[in-house]
Amino acid sequence: MNINFYLLDAKKPADTPRSLYLACYLKAKLLRYNTGIHLLAAQWDSHKMRVVNHKDKNVLNGKLADLASIAREYEDTLPLTEKPTQESFKNFFWVKLKLIEEGKTFFAVVEDVLLNLPTRENRNHEVITEKSMKKYRLVAEALHKFEEDKRKVYKGFQLDFKTFDGKLIKEFDWYLSEGKDKADTKQGVKPRAHNTVVRYLEILFHFFCEAERKGIEICKDFQDYDNSKTKPQNVTITDEEFERIYRHKASNERLENVRQLFVIACTTGLRYSDLETLQNNHFNYSEGTIQRIQRKTNQSVNIALNPLLEKMLEENHNVLPKPICNQDFNRYLKELFKEIGLDRNVQVSNVVGKKRVVTDYKLYELASSKMGRRYLCSSLAGKVPDRTIMAMSGHHSVSAFHSYLCNTQEQEREAVMDIWQRKYCDLLCGDLHIDEAQVTRELLNI
Repeated sequence: MNINFYLLDAKKPADTPRSLYLACYLKAKLLRYNTGIHLLAAQWDSHKMRVVNHKDKNVLNGKLADLASIAREYEDTLPLTEKPTQESFKNFFWVKLKLIEEGKTFFAVVEDVLLNLPTRENRNHEVITEKSMKKYRLVAEALHKFEEDKRKVYKGFQLDFKTFDGKLIKEFDWYLSEGKDKADTKQGVKPRAHNTVVRYLEILFHFFCEAERKGIEICKDFQDYDNSKTKPQNVTITDEEFERIYRHKASNERLENVRQLFVIACTTGLRYSDLETLQNNHFNYSEGTIQRIQRKTNQSVNIALNPLLEKMLEENHNVLPKPICNQDFNRYLKELFKEIGLDRNVQVSNVVGKKRVVTDYKLYELASSKMGRRYLCSSLAGKVPDRTIMAMSGHHSVSAFHSYLCNTQEQEREAVMDIWQRKYCDLLCGDLHIDEAQVTRELLNI
């Protein structure tokens, strides 16, 4: 369908504003629509069909593009057996423009959410970060590309909250997982991790909730959609590895600074955002505690001062290591682990795209600031009540706390062997002489 714009009343004087009309032929029927725009002859380029020499030319040309899109949508939605009429053509424009005016179209709601993001607050009543806003914009761009790709298969396809059902959500889930919205490179398109897609779908569902709040009819399949995250496979260090780190003297000042920061992380369980802002006034040496307000949760934590940490600080004359950014810390920590020789093999299983991928790593390749927090939680688990550890780590949810507990295969095997030895001690000692049985029990610490 060819769409043209023209000025009415060509015989009017040049200094008289004229009405601009949209005209097109559909199934041999001429259809016209008054754009509501009035221009002088000098303000209209009839060859390019563009507004020129007008202070609002960009706005007006944008409106013409929108009207042309509505006309094409009318053609796409018209049943094959139905003939177009001037009245139905005009009514179609009226409905679409009214929805746009009220901000009730799919992308009008999306744009409204994006526009209001800077004024929203998170759960700590803080302004949403630029990083979070970037994720919202990424999802909005992905939705535009998703709609464009669907139109290549289904003529006239348009996203709408009323028809965005579970099947379409699943298609968009796959679209994000495979990275179809990304630009293709020499290395190809890299799929996204499952939990990343989960976070993006949560943003999509936020758009649904905002549409419902505006009184727009929506499909509620999203409420039952399985959007659960996969449990991350956490990796941490053993007690023996921690001792090697604690006793190690780094080869240079940069790695020694990182070593001390990591020791603090292992003995306090602090998040890195709290670790890099730790100050001497947070330490109460007389009571043997560390007290501070967590940046992430805005909650106060009271941490018992580890004697190893206290000794390290005494050797440094109570001067805390120099804080560095988290990215540099993780990079230098990998270098430190490699220098110490922490290179045991670790298998990590992740869902990437729609496939489960198992990868072999050396321990130093996985070193990160979170290892210290995981080490504290894992080393104390089972020895003190969970609520005591949670009070130190600042966890409010038991499930979130348990996600930080991780033992190596060697630790798990040793724990099972210890239980078996205790459980079957009598069977092991049943055929032995009484003196030999007593010695065996003592060796097994029964």
